[in-house]
Amino acid sequence: MKNLLIALSLMPAFLFSIPTFAGQQGWVTNAKIARIVATVNGGINIRLIPELSGCVSQSGYGPLYASLYPDHPGKDQIHSILLAAYMSNTPIAVYFNDDKCTIMEIELGGR
Repeated sequence: MKNLLIALSLMPAFLFSIPTFAGQQGWVTNAKIARIVATVNGGINIRLIPELSGCVSQSGYGPLYASLYPDHPGKDQIHSILLAAYMSNTPIAVYFNDDKCTIMEIELGGR
């Protein structure tokens, strides 16, 4: 019981120490993929580590997800890089076109 109380008391400190990146235009240079979501409109949302904040994701996934929209001309190539990075736990660099975390480019291996 004592260990449980200690763990619970340390949880808020841990949660507030997780780094986040506010959504803005430019590069996130060294991130890992936590989740990949194929959305109903044919797009893709990704959740990164360290986490994002302030994004406007498609299909209502919330402020932690960046979006690759279905009309992006490189969507298939970016999707394959995302899957390779996720499966191999390799870092990526992501270029956002705007402060809504709209994905424009991906680099496998980070920057």
